[in-house]
Amino acid sequence: MCEMCRQTPCHPRCPNADEPKIIGHCDNVNCGEPLREDYTFLTDNDNNMFCSLDCALAYYGIHEEEYDGK
Repeated sequence: MCEMCRQTPCHPRCPNADEPKIIGHCDNVNCGEPLREDYTFLTDNDNNMFCSLDCALAYYGIHEEEYDGK
């Protein structure tokens, strides 16, 4: 049991807590954000990993457009 937070394992905000493990980086070339085990991330069928939906959409070149009727 931790003497500071009185929990086993330590509470994530405790100064004695271990740093979360980095499991990879965002596969969007313009991002590269580290992906940690304590945060939710997205994957596709090719096992690419993304930090957000916006990065996944940008990776595949998907963007929203409005129909102009022409």
